[in-house]
Amino acid sequence: MTQSLRLFRTVNGTRTAVAFSTPARLTTVLGTDQRWIHLSESALRRMVDDLHLEGIVVDPSGSFSGRTAEHQAA
Repeated sequence: MTQSLRLFRTVNGTRTAVAFSTPARLTTVLGTDQRWIHLSESALRRMVDDLHLEGIVVDPSGSFSGRTAEHQAA
């Protein structure tokens, strides 16, 4: 199985990593079919360090589904 990091854009177009504090919050935003792994903040920061992101958004509001989420990914 391959795992990948999903990156998103904020409403104003800023590239950012997204993290969730609980599986329930992830499900609320990305739906029940979204796979996930537990990852520390420091590990996430190391993974995105060279990607020139503005930061990490924790527990974003809103929801994405299907094709919309794909277009949000950087």
